[in-house]
Amino acid sequence: MLDHLDDDLESPLPIIWLWDCMLVPLQGELSDAQAARLSQDALDGIRARGCVGLIIDVSGLWLVDSHLCAVLADIARAARLMGTRTMLSGLRPEVALTLLAMDITFSGFETALNLEQALEALNIRRAEDPSDNPFDGTSPKLQRDD
Repeated sequence: MLDHLDDDLESPLPIIWLWDCMLVPLQGELSDAQAARLSQDALDGIRARGCVGLIIDVSGLWLVDSHLCAVLADIARAARLMGTRTMLSGLRPEVALTLLAMDITFSGFETALNLEQALEALNIRRAEDPSDNPFDGTSPKLQRDD
């Protein structure tokens, strides 16, 4: 039985495109190899698609350590150099307190309490008129405010 998976066999990180914004929802525990791949994939995606917004949602992470914080800060700084605004959403209270205790500062990106606030900061909102929804009118639809 395998005790661990090879770095090449680890699950790929999801990247979701919403108009000209990239959403990367992170879940579980992120290995160093996945963190490096996140950096490469996010920056390659920014270059290929010319996105104006990057949201990294960490609400599903079990652990946010100093190495991951450094990777996220590097991604944000590089994205900013490429003209992309970066949002970090979903920091849990205990993670935020730990980062403060470790004196880790984030530069290059903004933070949002949750994914919805991050989307709104990048002008992606629910459609106000439920009749805009082609289905049953009970579920809100996203729209880009530009």
